[in-house]
Amino acid sequence: MIAAKAQVCSDPRMAGAREDLLPVPAGEVGARGWDARRQLDELFKQHSAFVARLVFRLLGREDEVDDVVQDVFVSLFGNLKNIRRPEALRGWLATTTVRMARRRLRLRRIGFLLGRGQRVDPMSLEGHGSSADDRLALWTVHRTLEKVGVDARLAWVLHHLEQEGIEEVANSLDCSKATAKRRIAEAQRKIKKALDR
Repeated sequence: MIAAKAQVCSDPRMAGAREDLLPVPAGEVGARGWDARRQLDELFKQHSAFVARLVFRLLGREDEVDDVVQDVFVSLFGNLKNIRRPEALRGWLATTTVRMARRRLRLRRIGFLLGRGQRVDPMSLEGHGSSADDRLALWTVHRTLEKVGVDARLAWVLHHLEQEGIEEVANSLDCSKATAKRRIAEAQRKIKKALDR
């Protein structure tokens, strides 16, 4: 199931997803022949794989992906009229996804501190054909990410897994570039230390 979700989330066809689905201002819905539900359905088809992949990478758990994707698109429905340019939509989705992931990670951390956290074995994230060393390294990275601060984890994942630049990371996390660099470096130090052991 995880492998199937990972395949869907990294489907190369989604890389060329249409960005020309401009949200329709409320007064123009009838004029352009769109209704809000049809528009949201189209936007979901075009962007849900991108959001799902980002959620999976940020949270490291398959069992939370569907809930967060749904929450992101419910939020989009409420904010659709505020997004005027098609090129702004993907950034809005990414920022909203990061904020929702941050909230979940903070709640998860509180759950762990109270002894109610449900840990998912990162070994289940392995890809087919990966070596034992690769699986061990992946497990170590995910175990370490569970221990770093939420903001450092998000910054590291966005920079190293999503390959976003420092400015994009800073924008997504609503912080300065210096803070984004510091958070990435903090997580990187801990991951390197864990891998060196």
